[in-house]
Amino acid sequence: MKLEIVSKNYRVSDRLEQILAGKTKRLDKYFPDADTPCKIVLTDMGRQCKMEISINFRGNHIRSEVTGDTMYYNIDQALPKLERQLVKHREKLSQSYKIPATPGEYEFVSDVDVTPLTIAKTKRFEVERMSAIEAAENLELVDHDFYLFVNEETGNVEAVYRRKDGSIGLLQPYAEH
Repeated sequence: MKLEIVSKNYRVSDRLEQILAGKTKRLDKYFPDADTPCKIVLTDMGRQCKMEISINFRGNHIRSEVTGDTMYYNIDQALPKLERQLVKHREKLSQSYKIPATPGEYEFVSDVDVTPLTIAKTKRFEVERMSAIEAAENLELVDHDFYLFVNEETGNVEAVYRRKDGSIGLLQPYAEH
């Protein structure tokens, strides 16, 4: 894996960098390409530290985000979380990209529930044309975590959502051609 470490308001020590490189190297068995990008973002948020690990493998995004007291604690929380996602989705990845379906022993987790995903309910509703600001106002009115709408400026289906910090985000999906 190609490791990229980005820090925000945080100074990365050589020791932490070595530990990150060593521990993420153990995930190489899941990725046959040696140049699979692995981006680690380390953020100091005052009393807490946040670590985000993102791996982009042939169009699939696998991501883990944890917040804790120290980055060393976060490593031990983020990597098992990431490996559980890999194990859960290994069937999909093995069918699409010829990744071995059974990687042998896992590095960071001992038990993973691999129950297949099912859609419990389907709901149909009409989406209205409006601006992103109007959609954000409607998000407040319905008291949900997200609100879908057709953006009157672009004509695309978009979503506003409530972020963890309480602010509002806008999702503008697009498909690469």
